[in-house]
Amino acid sequence: MRPIVRMIAQAHLDPVWLWRWTEGRAEALATSRSAVDRLHEFPSLHFTRGEAQVYEWIEEEDPALFEEIRALIRAGRWHVVNGMIVQPDMNLPQGESLVRQALLGKRYLQEHLGVDVRIAYCVDSFGHAGTLPQILKKCGFEYYVFLRPQEHEKSLPPQAFWWEGPDGSRVLAYRISGAYCHWRVDVTPHLERALADRPAALADAMCFFGVGNHGGGPTRAQIERVLELAALRSDVEIRFDHVQAYFDAIAPTAGELPLVAEELQYHATGCYSANSQLKRMHRQAECALLLAERMACLAAEWAGRDPERERLRALWHELLFNEFHDILAGSSIKEAGDEAVLSFGRVIMGAREIANSAGRRIGARVGTEGPGSTVVLFNPFPYRRREYVEYEPWTENERWERGGWGLVDDEGRPVPHQVLEASAAVGDAAHGIDRLLWQAELPPLGYRVYRFARGLAGATGAGRGNPAPTGWVGASVGGLENDRITVRLSPETGAIISCQDRATGLELVGPGGWNVAQVLEDTSDTWSHGVRGFDRVLGAFGAPRVTVADCGPLQASLYIERSWEGATWLQQLVLRAGEREVLVRNWLFWQGRWRMVKLAFDVAVAEAEAWRDVPFGALPAPTDGAEFPMQMWADVSGTIPSSLWGEGRVKGDSAPCASP
Repeated sequence: MRPIVRMIAQAHLDPVWLWRWTEGRAEALATSRSAVDRLHEFPSLHFTRGEAQVYEWIEEEDPALFEEIRALIRAGRWHVVNGMIVQPDMNLPQGESLVRQALLGKRYLQEHLGVDVRIAYCVDSFGHAGTLPQILKKCGFEYYVFLRPQEHEKSLPPQAFWWEGPDGSRVLAYRISGAYCHWRVDVTPHLERALADRPAALADAMCFFGVGNHGGGPTRAQIERVLELAALRSDVEIRFDHVQAYFDAIAPTAGELPLVAEELQYHATGCYSANSQLKRMHRQAECALLLAERMACLAAEWAGRDPERERLRALWHELLFNEFHDILAGSSIKEAGDEAVLSFGRVIMGAREIANSAGRRIGARVGTEGPGSTVVLFNPFPYRRREYVEYEPWTENERWERGGWGLVDDEGRPVPHQVLEASAAVGDAAHGIDRLLWQAELPPLGYRVYRFARGLAGATGAGRGNPAPTGWVGASVGGLENDRITVRLSPETGAIISCQDRATGLELVGPGGWNVAQVLEDTSDTWSHGVRGFDRVLGAFGAPRVTVADCGPLQASLYIERSWEGATWLQQLVLRAGEREVLVRNWLFWQGRWRMVKLAFDVAVAEAEAWRDVPFGALPAPTDGAEFPMQMWADVSGTIPSSLWGEGRVKGDSAPCASP
């Protein structure tokens, strides 16, 4: 039987890349108009188009074109794939964001085009987390089409294989041979590559063609060349077709295809961290939306408040559009990245408005009788939390300690607390605003009320004289300590040279130190194509200036200022009573060229094993110094576990550390 090459006419469109979204929107309509014209011109042609965002733009701007597309869908010649809002980055968003990509995307395509998309299609995304098979399967996808990593980046079975997640979920995956688009008239080399890569057990292969990236689609010349090849070649059947037809054709023998049960990595490792501001704003926007939803639901249940579903949906849609792989990866032009930052800011503020409004609606129904003012703390999580809280109460422009203000809980009991420096550095010894720190215990999906006023019985003189709830803290320019751990700094480098468990005497820091502010050579571009790690250390920030900022009873902290060739790295190291965590706040003033900066941690563990946070799961991390994507934490464990948590940072590496 002759092999069959199914020619998949499509038009890869980056709505944002080397252009802004306005250009991408215009090209979405132009490309779709061209595709419709070609379908009318060539009766045997099929066309494949994904991404709900493109169809939304067409429906808004050109309803007549939209109706033509709907008619072609009904005729079985226009085929919808990738039931997501965009082709997102498949490493960096949280699992919930990837679910919302499918939820909102598939819902729109079902309601407006009448199709239930079963083919996930992220041909240009920069790698794919190992937990995706479970996410895709539970979102109603059966198949996954991708390109990266390519053959030179990761060895995989040719073209079709089963991809399995840690829970056993499977999707039938297809790695495109060569490229997802084609700019030349003669598609012969492209076709031959697809045919050569075809698994021996299968008669079918797919060849994707059509001008792409800035849209375009199959040209008249390309289509005519395919028809010419189909007439000339007797050794292979060449036909215009669509992706579902391929999967249907191989279904009888698909059970014999090989199984891959690992991540599909690595590609463009520089994009794990490029444009850190954008990535940080994205993570804040994700968390703000999840908080807003929970608060809105609580307010609907307890206070009969409208949960603002449509506004939340619109905010989610804005977030999901900006998870497009070239936006979130930081590989777009600066103007596009700046617009994405503004967009994330709009999402964050919208989500905070919803959460605040919901909290105030609930708070209005809470009993707050008594002297002074109240603060209501909410716990939007389904489990009890014991957390340190920072809050700046309005004390009529009077300093907390000077006015004898006190803090009590909902049963009138004095609450141990500490006065910290406020955000506003104004006022004098008598006037101004202070920040309070205390430890709160909050019920799951609930709230707790605290009260502050002048002269509250048993709670006056609350500043540094109040006892800590558990344990103690201390600080000096040489380090921090509390009832759990002792942390010592190097006076030469400002790095942490010791972190010792007080109960067991175990040393957690290896000879290389913690919090080492390294400068490494980076001569790659934004993508860092072909680069798996950065290991040439050029130096480290040093000459530390250390000052004590807080010294109990609940919090001790230090400011550390270090420099390297005109750059400045300011940090605040924070240790709190009863805690084993060291909080590190960073302010980096950096304009280095062909350089990269990292914080290095040499963990004193034997037989170390590294893990990191991925969408809806955790997976092992390489320990050979290679870059890897992650979500919000990484863990290195052996005889002693140690973990790093970060806000919005999505890249790390781990390797045996030599002594300095």
